[in-house]
Amino acid sequence: MGKIEKLTFTQTLEHEDHFRAVARIRSLDPVRVDEPEELGGEDTAPCPMDYLLTAVGGCLMSSLAMCLGKKRVDAPISMDITGDVARDDDGLLRVQKIHVKIRVGARPEDRRKVEGCYGIFKKYCIVSASIARGIPLETELVFEG
Repeated sequence: MGKIEKLTFTQTLEHEDHFRAVARIRSLDPVRVDEPEELGGEDTAPCPMDYLLTAVGGCLMSSLAMCLGKKRVDAPISMDITGDVARDDDGLLRVQKIHVKIRVGARPEDRRKVEGCYGIFKKYCIVSASIARGIPLETELVFEG
């Protein structure tokens, strides 16, 4: 794989009814979208905020796993991702912060390598690096085991 200069991602989103929609992405199975009941939806599928957090976590996971792989660290990784939503000065609901708790089950002798990856991996995640320009993005490293 050579150096990539530009990528374009596309999908088709089709409204079904009320707040429900279906996204068609490449040749993958359709992805459904709805809103939770507290936002007027029927909670039949993940909401856009759920997908935003999944996109951030998935991208960070890939970047961290790539770095750990290059350093030959074989350790389980899991993440808890929380997004805080509140009203802004105009009274509109907006994402205020995303917090990612990263748990790595690294052996004690690999922890320095994990810390080295933790210091650099975020800049390689397309999604979180882009979002962080407009939404504060926090990460937290937690060792398990």
